[in-house]
Amino acid sequence: MTAPILVLHDVGDAGGGAPWRAALEEAGWPGPVIAPDLPGHAGAPPPVGGDYELAAAALDVLPLVPPEGERPVVLGVGVHGWAASIIALGGRASALVLVDGLGRPWLDARERMAETRRWLRAIAADEDAIAPPPPGADLDPRLRHGMPPHGSRRLAERAARAMPVPALLIETADDGAADELAPLFKSGATVARVPDRTPTLVAGTVCRAMTRGSVPGMSEGA
Repeated sequence: MTAPILVLHDVGDAGGGAPWRAALEEAGWPGPVIAPDLPGHAGAPPPVGGDYELAAAALDVLPLVPPEGERPVVLGVGVHGWAASIIALGGRASALVLVDGLGRPWLDARERMAETRRWLRAIAADEDAIAPPPPGADLDPRLRHGMPPHGSRRLAERAARAMPVPALLIETADDGAADELAPLFKSGATVARVPDRTPTLVAGTVCRAMTRGSVPGMSEGA
């Protein structure tokens, strides 16, 4: 049986994992599709304490990845690409798919601090975001403002050089990030581009890569 695929949807996707699950199943992914609603999305409660951390999604979904047995293909969208990379770096994936998930734009320390300040100010100025989220809300209002990416080229390069599984790097903008980093991936990386992050477009690209065998860990029967 083809490996399952585990999806970490983007921050701010009010629909959570359901659109990704439907898109991958419709596109013909032949194995199980695991696409949980991450905290604060699709009515899932926010994290205990209310703090969202960039890599927390890796811990949120880790119970869905058994330490033994068939390892899933892990797909991370947007800033959750970093959490997907952490799972793969920890040896719990058969392949990695990043959708705009490399951490761009690259920022120096001063720029990262400024971006974090801008993000915090946007949340503080949003009355809905600073109030407790209403029970059963589709999206925690704080997440409407997204989360800053890690923004570190050095961190992205280190992750690529240590990555133990093949990767598919899907980008919606031809900014050169995937082309720059793909040669650094220890187990190889394939680059693909789509017009946007619509689940149906991404799912079709992922399933075609599997069918063509262009990403070894995603081949039929892998």
